[in-house]
Amino acid sequence: MAGEEIVQKENKILRKVAKEVAIEDIGSRKVKTIIRRMVKALDSQEDGVAIAAPQIGENLRIFVISKKLFKMMSEEKIKNKENSEKEYEDMVFINPEIIKTSKEKMLTEEGCLSIRWLYGKVKRPQKTLVRAYDENGKPFTMGGSGLLSQAFQHEIDHLNGILFTDKATNLREMKPENKNEQKIIMKLVFFGGSQFSVYVLDELKACSILPELIITTSDKPKGRKLALTPTPVKIWAQENKIEVIDPKSLKKDNADLVSKLKINDYGLFLVASYGKIIPQEILDIPPKGTLNVHPSLLPKLRGASPIKSAILQENETGVSIMLLDAEMDHGPILTEEKIISWENNNPPYERGLAEMLGRKGGQILAQIIPKWLEGKIKVKKQNHDQATFCGKIEKEDGEINLGDSPEKNLRKIRAYHQWPVAFCFFERNGKKIRVNVKSARIEDKKLILEKVIPEGKKEMSFADFMRGQR
Repeated sequence: MAGEEIVQKENKILRKVAKEVAIEDIGSRKVKTIIRRMVKALDSQEDGVAIAAPQIGENLRIFVISKKLFKMMSEEKIKNKENSEKEYEDMVFINPEIIKTSKEKMLTEEGCLSIRWLYGKVKRPQKTLVRAYDENGKPFTMGGSGLLSQAFQHEIDHLNGILFTDKATNLREMKPENKNEQKIIMKLVFFGGSQFSVYVLDELKACSILPELIITTSDKPKGRKLALTPTPVKIWAQENKIEVIDPKSLKKDNADLVSKLKINDYGLFLVASYGKIIPQEILDIPPKGTLNVHPSLLPKLRGASPIKSAILQENETGVSIMLLDAEMDHGPILTEEKIISWENNNPPYERGLAEMLGRKGGQILAQIIPKWLEGKIKVKKQNHDQATFCGKIEKEDGEINLGDSPEKNLRKIRAYHQWPVAFCFFERNGKKIRVNVKSARIEDKKLILEKVIPEGKKEMSFADFMRGQR
């Protein structure tokens, strides 16, 4: 089998600097035979798009770009029948050298026929200009961007004794049975901002699905000193060595971002709790659309605060995966799943529910992405007549009146546990004191406060606070 001729990483030839082919030898029977062997080995591997001579045991400065790569590039850019039937040819590069690269770089997924089923992220220049000889000895110059630029650099690294694993981050194994997932992973962009987004990312990572680029919101002031603080998503991206950008706005001065998203040929965008409206101009970029993980059973609880609102007013909730359109949480649904239901007097706390919904949403998303890209999922329109909406929560929404129903107050305390925090006022020495309520329960149809934070004090039991009142 021709594929068996491809040497693996243990072979010392992969660490040697390949020798130039003498100009007089180009076009010789020996060199032509080597090229034929390279093409045959490359064609034997369904996922192979380029190969260097050292990968078949020949220490010469030759690489071949497969016609499969040129066809893939064409199908991404020109989606019509006439062009899809065009004949493509393999391209041979003899004694290649990189004469120019762009300053702009991309972080892309890479693998290698000589390091089977291992993949990682490699940062490379977005554009590359290469000079070489063809198989007949004719000199030529060729430029490439995106995937072609990546292939040029990867193969010339081979000729210099460098393997992609020398430069890669986030290395992981991807077995042949997950091949469809691997194709998907290469071209994902993720939009997110909150801790909910991080739970989704954690589950995607656990399934070896990582975005190439993460877009989050800009750093915000936090604390008394108003120091700028990055979003949890930005911190996650930096820890996982994934390119992250945090534009102040997607609507204004976004020409550079739109150009970046278009030029990299991303196939699919994912959104989870991004917190800002994404313009239609950006939604229209990926050929497979933009999928959103929404923490409610749509069309219920569209809007900015579905998790808090579920605790405040529902007795069950779940996750919906939808295809984004121009309106808020309006697009058709790919799938949805009820995750949790609760008794009226025992809703969950916000933090626990957010984690449960985020992790389940990430798991569901990882399962359906391959089917979605293969066209195996039919979307279902939402019943817009049944839509309910939840608005932005304000600080003053956290105030509770202890004279209200115990259930209403318990729901507020649990929904606003992280922000804005439920609070009430007590009299002390003729002065009103604000008390934040951190936990409570219902007992004998009465609300029992458990943990509180009085103004200017540390967290304590409500019983201790009341003893201090006397």
